[in-house]
Amino acid sequence: MFLEVIAKDLSDIRVINNSKADRIEFCKNLEVGGLTPSLDEIILANQITLKPLHIMIRNNSKDFFFDDYELIKQLEMISVIQKLPNVHGIVIGALNNDYTINEDFLQRVNKIKGSLKITFNRAFDLVDDPINALNVLVKHKIDTVLTSGGTNLNTGLEVIRQLVDQNLDIQILIGGGVDKNNIKQCLTVNNQIHLGRAARMNSSWNSDISVDEINLFKDLDREQNNE
Repeated sequence: MFLEVIAKDLSDIRVINNSKADRIEFCKNLEVGGLTPSLDEIILANQITLKPLHIMIRNNSKDFFFDDYELIKQLEMISVIQKLPNVHGIVIGALNNDYTINEDFLQRVNKIKGSLKITFNRAFDLVDDPINALNVLVKHKIDTVLTSGGTNLNTGLEVIRQLVDQNLDIQILIGGGVDKNNIKQCLTVNNQIHLGRAARMNSSWNSDISVDEINLFKDLDREQNNE
């Protein structure tokens, strides 16, 4: 299993460094779905991370619709981030008003991203035609899409299965509700997993992140493989 874990501050990154997680996604304001940390925090995160680090690029909480100024500011942040040696990738997601993927923004990101990997975030879960949207992401050479298969992971796993079955050149990262109760079912669909609240004590954003909680998911995966 490949396991990505959300960090909401620098302290979280230090904890995740000591876990079995494979990658860290760094973002702030999780109560509104995650926003970009400050540049100072990103620079410090680059200095302390021991794992591949992805940075959320999102500067408002109005779903995933951005005006021209907001998109320009995102591009400016990406231009700075791509120079940081330990930042492995970015997490982006912009939609048009008709809930299709903003392809113009993807083209602009690709021109400036350097060697950064790109994850398209859960804006994907708002599109009307997931399979068509997945093909759009592949066309623009997006590396990964984070999805719960819609608004609810437990009812969206069949959609995710259909995406995986397309066998396209893109990683399907299951997230947005993975927990100890559904992890084994998720792993029957794909082995790319994204953890948020479930990596914390009491599964709460207000609680500390826990190495034991993170490692438990890796251990459950190993147990399932041995069954």
